[in-house]
Amino acid sequence: MDQHDLLTRIQESGRLHGRNESRRVTATVLGVLSELLPATAYRRLILNVPEELRRALPVPETNRIVEIVDCRRFLARVADRLYTDSGDVAFLARVVLSELNAGERGVTPAELAHLVPMDLRPLFRSRPLIPWTGDSRVDVLVPATVRPLGATAESGVPGA
Repeated sequence: MDQHDLLTRIQESGRLHGRNESRRVTATVLGVLSELLPATAYRRLILNVPEELRRALPVPETNRIVEIVDCRRFLARVADRLYTDSGDVAFLARVVLSELNAGERGVTPAELAHLVPMDLRPLFRSRPLIPWTGDSRVDVLVPATVRPLGATAESGVPGA
């Protein structure tokens, strides 16, 4: 996974102000995950994270006891480290995890969801709402079968 692509997607999806802020948010969410996941699972998760970002992450101890944390406590830890409120943190955590799930290679948070408490699993399985294309313009596709009431198949205009 290319660092530019991941951090750019997180910056765009999270409406963050720059690469430093997207790097800080991503490192914080992944840092809290290091406390929740077994060391081997965490290492597999960050294996394809860009090197510059991976160097900023904590290295989990192999024989440590994994703490069981519910969704509220997970978000509270992220909020404390980012110095922000819980509403923003829930959104930012979802953005980071969903963009990691959109990666083509490696282990994704969705594949590790079975290792966390039930209320955290939907967050771990989140996907980007709109797939990132690298284009600032977003085209909305409407299926051909959806037409205004009274429209003909050829023109799509009512009564034509």
